[in-house]
Amino acid sequence: MKELLNTQKTAFIASINEDNMPQASYAPYIIIKDKIYIYISKVAEHYKNLENNKNVSLMIIEDETNSKVLFARKRLTFKGEALKLKDVPIEVKQKFEDIHTKNMMEVLYKMDFDFFEIQIIEGRLVEGFGKAYELVYNLDINDWKQKHIVIDKPHNK
Repeated sequence: MKELLNTQKTAFIASINEDNMPQASYAPYIIIKDKIYIYISKVAEHYKNLENNKNVSLMIIEDETNSKVLFARKRLTFKGEALKLKDVPIEVKQKFEDIHTKNMMEVLYKMDFDFFEIQIIEGRLVEGFGKAYELVYNLDINDWKQKHIVIDKPHNK
């Protein structure tokens, strides 16, 4: 899980538009403990979607060029609630600058972008066929715990 989070710098976003239709997009992200932060432009369709409907899903997925089997790419999915931040914690800005470069962030700070905090409600890690895990954030250890998901195989008749 940590390898995937450390190698991918963008997340796919699924949000709901004003017509109650799902909409897909992506954005650079960072994760701190049990929260994901994205920095998006007011022009982006998902900006308005998240302002009007806080429910969101994000997916971080292994690059196709690194996958041996495209049907079983490693991926993380999170469901959560988005909140536009008025006061951005310094650690959020610092981590964005560390990952996405200070020069890039300095340019974006001058534009029409805002930070959104995604409070993660649930997560899932898939590492391949039959290797799916529910993710739960454990406050005692400040890290994610994985619980293997077992799917019953259908019986042949």
